[in-house]
Amino acid sequence: MGNKPTKTEIRRIAGAIKRSKKKVIHLDALSRLTGLYPDVLGEKLREFEPMILLDDSINCRDILPRLEEYLEAPSENVKRKPAANKTPAVRKKDLAGYSSIADFVYKKMTSVGGLVDTSARLSDEDLALLKRLIENEQKARKKGKGK
Repeated sequence: MGNKPTKTEIRRIAGAIKRSKKKVIHLDALSRLTGLYPDVLGEKLREFEPMILLDDSINCRDILPRLEEYLEAPSENVKRKPAANKTPAVRKKDLAGYSSIADFVYKKMTSVGGLVDTSARLSDEDLALLKRLIENEQKARKKGKGK
């Protein structure tokens, strides 16, 4: 029974207690407010009040300060994911500038004489655009092949 309740569950329970105008809220009444079965709700609140499942006379409003304290405390096992590298958006007007993959290569990767420049570096935006042009070409080929 070492399962800790999540902050979302506790936030839902604390919100139901705060919204209620009753001075005394027993587990059964809180169960109706939250939509959780009394046993399930009692298991979640057991960390804050160990006797909640055994004693029907416990006022859940008395547990509210401990619930709020739990919500304010920083989570110990929450690991933030590093921000993913966002690929730049490719718009139709960007695609309209190129009639085909060859046109893109000619405009972006050739030198003045028309030779392909092997030292040309494409930006992330250019790579996303090229990828989209390739996908469009593949779609067109599949469409033509199916007929």
